Amino acid sequence: LTHSCPYLVPDAAKLLMDICVNFSDSLESKGMPPYKLVLTSLTRTDEDIKKLTKRNINASHNSAHCYGTTFDISWRRFIKLNPNTEDIKEDKLKFVLGQVLHNMREQERCYIKHERKQACFHITVR
Repeated sequence: LTHSCPYLVPDAAKLLMDICVNFSDSLESKGMPPYKLVLTSLTRTDEDIKKLTKRNINASHNSAHCYGTTFDISWRRFIKLNPNTEDIKEDKLKFVLGQVLHNMREQERCYIKHERKQACFHITVR
């Protein structure tokens, strides 16, 4: 995390943990090797935002990241947990993550924005 602090409000932290567990469970149920998700942003301070707006056109001074309710998960980078297993293409991992997030949104637990320029899902707890 280069432009945020590792903090979330309790409901957002629970949502993040549930996403991670569901992602892991989904990989296992599909017979895929274990991977971890990569968080790219959590809570941002005013100073973080000031630096970020110079390089990121999506950054906003009125961002949900300011309130500890929002986090970003990369859909391009994943951490392989077992080096002895076959590599899984990122698009397959993104698809599994997308299914997990779709289910969370259907349960009305979060709002999700698919960001393309930053290769992440922008997730806000409901």
